[in-house]
Amino acid sequence: MRHHRPVFALLSTALLVVTGCASVRPTADYDRASDHAAKAAATDGRLIVVPPEEPHAQEQIASRLAGGVSADEAVEIALLNNRDLQAAFFGIGISRAEVVQSGLLSNPSIGAALRFPNGDGDTTLEARLAWNLIDLWHRPARKRVQEQRLERTVLEVAHRSAQLVASTKAAYVAAVAATGARLVEEENLVSTGEFLELTLARQEAGAATEAEANAARAEHVEQEVRLRSASLHEFEKKLRLATLLGLEVGPEALSLTTPLAPPPDTGVDLEVLIASATRHRLDLRAARENMQAIESEISLEKRLFLRELRGGVELESRGGEHEIGPGLDMELPLFDRNGAQVARAELRHQQAQTTLDALTVETHQQVRAAHQRLISTLETARAYRDNITPLRESSLELAREAFRAGKTGFLSVLEAQKRLLAARRDANEWAEASALMLIELEAACGRPLRELVEETGPR
Repeated sequence: MRHHRPVFALLSTALLVVTGCASVRPTADYDRASDHAAKAAATDGRLIVVPPEEPHAQEQIASRLAGGVSADEAVEIALLNNRDLQAAFFGIGISRAEVVQSGLLSNPSIGAALRFPNGDGDTTLEARLAWNLIDLWHRPARKRVQEQRLERTVLEVAHRSAQLVASTKAAYVAAVAATGARLVEEENLVSTGEFLELTLARQEAGAATEAEANAARAEHVEQEVRLRSASLHEFEKKLRLATLLGLEVGPEALSLTTPLAPPPDTGVDLEVLIASATRHRLDLRAARENMQAIESEISLEKRLFLRELRGGVELESRGGEHEIGPGLDMELPLFDRNGAQVARAELRHQQAQTTLDALTVETHQQVRAAHQRLISTLETARAYRDNITPLRESSLELAREAFRAGKTGFLSVLEAQKRLLAARRDANEWAEASALMLIELEAACGRPLRELVEETGPR
């Protein structure tokens, strides 16, 4: 076929047809991850700082640090300032880039050959522009796989955000409890000091022995040691909290304003909690999304038995005359039909299913364990708060009065004092344990407990 248009005009037009531009805009994906995390942890998703917004967070952090930090403000600071979480969000952008890449066609190829005659005759120019037409068949399945992988990444990052919230809440409770433990030891130091003074006064009156005075002194010194240990423990727990908040400040700069208190008894049925975990746990949802991605990958691998079907335009020029027409090259799938890759994808699917089953069982058991621990720790914390500690305080006061009046011996007062000091420590520890168990249960369920109560109502 004769053609009088220039060769390069034809090639330029064909290149413009197949050339496109792609941009990577992960903002909507960042927002989805933030929304998922906000629902799982009952937080404001706008506080989760994604990479483009990071410079705007410092003023918000400073405002929350001013005047002391509440439990809610600690969570907000962590979401605004935790570097590990910010780094995780870049993984979403990477997955979005892979989605964009999966939607692009492969580059066309261009070839040319110049042949000189052996003797008289005209020089021949051959040119070819071709691209892989099979991409049009592979592209939808390839893009579907990457979109599902992106959704899995979004859910995984959202799960990390929810875990950060739970870890921050737990660290805050532990720090407040450590402060409470230090205050208990200070109170106990006052008690041992009062008993020492009473014993020394009795010794001067001839009613107490040197051995009894030494025992009271030893008790007071041991209490000073306990106070130093409690102060170190408080320092370490506040340092852990500051690290989670992404703050380079000393623990002494953190003033925590939310007091430690046992959580209320919501009484939500265990089966409701397990059902919530199955539906809402973000790691379970990510595992299910991974299953769907691998299913799509199997479909894609089955298509890849045919990888090359190249079509395009061929031109031959000789002696000022041009011939142009279509060209086609097809791979013959005689030896490699992609069977090994299909088998690999199917095995990965079985592996993912087994992992999902194991994670489901583990999740249900975590809910059962956290539910039972919450019930037990709540009951124990209330027993110490309402009964044990008040009774120990009363017993010590009665023992001291009897000791002053000479109606009882030194050892009975010492024993009553030891029991009260231990009761105060245990009361603080059980209050901490019950607060931590509520956080653990909510993390296991994938939703705040108060939302489940609003949906189903207490038993």
